[in-house]
Amino acid sequence: MAVVTPTYLSAATCSVIGAGRTELTPHLVTDFAALLGIDARELAALTGVLLPEPPSPPAAEAVDAATVLWELRRLSAPHAERVAEPAESMRGDSPVEYCINAPGW
Repeated sequence: MAVVTPTYLSAATCSVIGAGRTELTPHLVTDFAALLGIDARELAALTGVLLPEPPSPPAAEAVDAATVLWELRRLSAPHAERVAEPAESMRGDSPVEYCINAPGW
């Protein structure tokens, strides 16, 4: 999420949002919708969150990530690892050196 949207959330934070123990804000609805590849207005309607203004279209990176995630859903963990290895090598940089450009980092 942090790489394709302006939001960084830990796995623990995603879990508490999913469990309803933390508020789901309009901003988060928009970012989750982009990553899931669904319309933010539909996700807002499903979750009961009111969007104060029409959402902007998701970034191209988010659309691509959602497409890849959707296609990867059928793979087992070992198969996903076999896909990830060549994908990381095609990226041309080391995952160790990869930096997230998040505000405040």
